[in-house]
Amino acid sequence: MRKIYMIMLLPIFIFAAATKVYTTGDTFEFAENNMIDEITQSIENNRPQIEKNLTQMKKSGKEKIKDFKPKDMLTMTPAPKNDIFYPDMRYTNPENIYDNDGRIIYPKGFTFNPLNFQTMSTQLIIIDGNNEDELEWVQSNKYTNNVKYQILLSDGNYQEISKKLNQHVFYCVPQISEKFELKHTPSIVRQIGNKMEVKEICLNCKKGII
Repeated sequence: MRKIYMIMLLPIFIFAAATKVYTTGDTFEFAENNMIDEITQSIENNRPQIEKNLTQMKKSGKEKIKDFKPKDMLTMTPAPKNDIFYPDMRYTNPENIYDNDGRIIYPKGFTFNPLNFQTMSTQLIIIDGNNEDELEWVQSNKYTNNVKYQILLSDGNYQEISKKLNQHVFYCVPQISEKFELKHTPSIVRQIGNKMEVKEICLNCKKGII
């Protein structure tokens, strides 16, 4: 029985002999502040300057929006006469167009008229927002606040004019000016069948200036 006890206790003595005891020194709390606490404290210490910077950023952002105007706007002049013309709306494929099987369905150079397949129900009214006569004209002809018409500006501040007309207005970007061959204001663009009609209105003619 003693042999059995000795055998059972042997691993304990071996493990105890192989185990080393290490003594550590005194432990201390971290002297550094928590990072989040540091950030919070920094914000509190600099709150007046931070709020000032935010106010300036908001003001600057509002001014940029207020003064926004697309680049490369094409200059338009008052219509020298009443005129109507029909711009070429045909489109020519710059590259081959393939189907899912890799077959060419519309070859490069293929030309077609998009107006044979789509309709523009809205009429575009293009005016110079800096011209008081044109602003008066667009209102007196009831082109404002009417879903049939969309007012585009060749020039002027869109925010100020939106307030004056009590409706949203947009800029006549170069892509529109070039596509409809717009050169004068006011102009009315509308679709008639598979053609696009551009009508130029001479306001000075009514005054006898031209």
